Amino acid sequence: MRYYLYWIIYFIISKEVFVLYHFNKFHALDSLTQMKIFVVGLRLDASFAAYLSILPFTLLAFSINPKIQKPILSFVKYFTYLCVIICTLIVTIDLELYRAWGFRIDTTPLMYLSNPEEMMASAGASPTSLLIFIWVVISIISILAFHFLFQKIRFEKLPWLNFPVVLFLAAALIIPIRGGLQLAPINQSAVYFSNKLFANHAAINPLWNFADSWFNKTTEKGNPYQYLPIKEAEKEVLITIQNNSPTTEYVIDTTITKPNVLIITWESLTAKVFDKTGGLQGVLPELGKIADEGILFRNCFASGDRSDKGLIAILSAFPAQPTASVMTMPKKTAHLPILSQDFKKHGYRTAWYYGGEPEFANIKSYMLAGEFDQLITKENFDSKDMNSKWGAHDHVVFNRLLHDLNVQKEPFFVNYFTLSSHEPFEVPMETVFKGDDMKDKFINAHHYTDKSLGKFIAEAKKQDWWKNTIVIIVADHGHPLPKDDKKIDNFHIPMVWTGGALKAKGKVIDAICSQNDLVATLLAQLRKSNPAYQWSKNIFQQNYQPSAYYVFNDGFGWVAPRGNFAFDNQGKNLIETSGKVDSNLVKQGKAYLQLSFQAFLNL
Repeated sequence: MRYYLYWIIYFIISKEVFVLYHFNKFHALDSLTQMKIFVVGLRLDASFAAYLSILPFTLLAFSINPKIQKPILSFVKYFTYLCVIICTLIVTIDLELYRAWGFRIDTTPLMYLSNPEEMMASAGASPTSLLIFIWVVISIISILAFHFLFQKIRFEKLPWLNFPVVLFLAAALIIPIRGGLQLAPINQSAVYFSNKLFANHAAINPLWNFADSWFNKTTEKGNPYQYLPIKEAEKEVLITIQNNSPTTEYVIDTTITKPNVLIITWESLTAKVFDKTGGLQGVLPELGKIADEGILFRNCFASGDRSDKGLIAILSAFPAQPTASVMTMPKKTAHLPILSQDFKKHGYRTAWYYGGEPEFANIKSYMLAGEFDQLITKENFDSKDMNSKWGAHDHVVFNRLLHDLNVQKEPFFVNYFTLSSHEPFEVPMETVFKGDDMKDKFINAHHYTDKSLGKFIAEAKKQDWWKNTIVIIVADHGHPLPKDDKKIDNFHIPMVWTGGALKAKGKVIDAICSQNDLVATLLAQLRKSNPAYQWSKNIFQQNYQPSAYYVFNDGFGWVAPRGNFAFDNQGKNLIETSGKVDSNLVKQGKAYLQLSFQAFLNL
């Protein structure tokens, strides 16, 4: 029993480290909520402590044999040391992962193990030395504590009665593992107790969460989001994504039969750094000029919180998933429609540009399935151009893009995915916004990309192909920086259309829309359609139903003109609301989640 309590105390101390690492969020909670984090969280702590105790308990039951007592004790000791080191590593990674992604560690990071360089680049902004220090110190203290508690354990005169007793205790561990004697086993929602999401997250045992994600893979099971009868869900979703209006406003010059299309996907472009979408002043002056000359979609929202989800939304109009990423599953992405295929069928030359490693998160397999004629990636640049931890900085790729488009056969369809505004936010530009914290680096990185974009657009306007081209600038996802606001603010992104083929100038669209709507809107402007993009709606149609759906880790948000909300699937509760949020609005969002996830499973 001392062994079992050892692990529970270990997890309580780990939780204390977590709340200290995120002290600003913890300090914002009232004292009762702070206390409940530890009390309520004990259920998952006790559960995982039981998992770790099963093998030692079982072995100790057999230690009645004097000949194997010493080997068993040695095995238990070194087994525990190994568990301490591994568990502390996961606990430590979770500290920084939560800061970056806003959810407790699960198997998501394992998607990127095949690309260690990109993982290191992504972690470049993390306080690596501090994290290693925490890992080493907690591991050493835990090992020394174990040695102190168990160094005097002896089994010289164990009665045979100990065998059934200890074996019974090993079997009894099933009770804390399941969280009690109730019918359903324990899950994360058992420690959800507050309307403050951080409090619920802090109560979760990260090792339990990681193991649960590993052994209970959502994609191998049925749809966990069965909120409504299927017919009712279909009716709700049909209202929000209908594309049956015969009347569409055309903002592109209709005399151009096959305009060129260039989509610039801007890494982490959040509305919070763009003054025209309510963000900071002076960060993106070039994007502001471009918006003044074209069309600004002021209330656009990202589908997901990572690049692999954003690219799928932009090019395939497929909603993001709250517990998985379709991009990482080539068997599924092979069944998705993708804009490059559509344009290729209509005689367009197609290309995809990215200055980094395309294997990251299986992006390359998706782009190859899209049948792009060219993939211009990290390997297509000289080593001297590899001037960032991710690859070639944005100005380098913009220069290559401009050169290639000047000799590209028209019509063309091109997607360029930037990278310089990704962590660690190190850019080849003199610092404009002074400061060394992550917020200032984030803002400077966006200012650099904005500057690079401005130069590219200025030069592009001088080229012959410009007059036949529509350029769409859109984020892959939003970002918690420069200030971690409400969920809705973290998913709010700008979308800007420009180009010589655009006849509408200085137009602002205030209707709520999504990344997913880009596909149907663009195809409608070109008088093309593809029913395979069933989750995309034409923003310029007469009966457009403004709404947007976004997902975070096992949760989703729904944005509509009359109100918006964020819903946590684990806690089964609303965690954010604004405007008039009633049961009908919540039902709409749940229906969208249910059917879109089912569509993901069906791929």
